[in-house]
Amino acid sequence: MTDSQEWRRQPHDPRVGPPRRVTIPGAGQPASRSEESPSSHLDPAQVAELTAQVEALTRRLAELEAQLAAERERAAAQEGKAESYLDLAQRTQADFVNYKRRVERERGEEAETARVELLGHLLPVLDDLERALAQVPPELRDHPWAAGLPLIARQLRLALARAGVRRVGAPGELFDPRLHEAVGRERGTRHAEGHIATVLQPGYLLRERLIRPARVIVAEGEPARP
Repeated sequence: MTDSQEWRRQPHDPRVGPPRRVTIPGAGQPASRSEESPSSHLDPAQVAELTAQVEALTRRLAELEAQLAAERERAAAQEGKAESYLDLAQRTQADFVNYKRRVERERGEEAETARVELLGHLLPVLDDLERALAQVPPELRDHPWAAGLPLIARQLRLALARAGVRRVGAPGELFDPRLHEAVGRERGTRHAEGHIATVLQPGYLLRERLIRPARVIVAEGEPARP
């Protein structure tokens, strides 16, 4: 047992006076300033300043977020405009290509029509030459003037052939209403029924376009026996 414990167990002597309270240094005293939290050192002015800084940063962050949202909307609008302009450019280009093709086709058709009209005016000249050759009297066939007619007709046929013109309609061909014009029917010919018996005027094609149909007589009935 320690001395202090022994002292507490001794009875109180009235002659000595009341017992004295022993105070232990540091017991029951508040903690020193060095052990207090850092916030206890901030005065109200510093707290207000920090609060104002936090509020300013919050407002700045909100402004930046609003600017970012506005930029995103502006970028989306610009992207939509760009897509619209691209679609317009593509449709304009397609329309121009179609227009160019249509113009070229129309020009080709116009040129083809002009050639057909020109050839239509030349064919009667060839018809007249061929009729003249067929009706030259025998006594004039050796004449230089008459001898030049076949040469002229031949040169004209060659020129038409080089231009893409070909002749249609000949005896024995099957009658085709797309190429031939029937002006009559004839029985007792040597050709089968439905075939051309006689060609009154030959027809001509410019490639696949008909310049004029051949005027023909079509055989009818059974062909005549030889």
